[in-house]
Amino acid sequence: MTNMTSTEILQIAIPILVIQLSLMVFCLYKLSKDTVKYLPKWFWALVIVFGQLLGPIVYLILGREKE
Repeated sequence: MTNMTSTEILQIAIPILVIQLSLMVFCLYKLSKDTVKYLPKWFWALVIVFGQLLGPIVYLILGREKE
């Protein structure tokens, strides 16, 4: 097993963090515009923010009303 330097770790972590943050911002925007089902909007916002990567995906799959 090889030891990774901090630069190598950052090269992997930064794109993941950018994707996660972008998905979170997109979902919060969609939450403000769309109608939701199953939970109130404030709770969906908590799921999106504190759910890491899985929370926004769950919101996109389950939380939005079909148009």
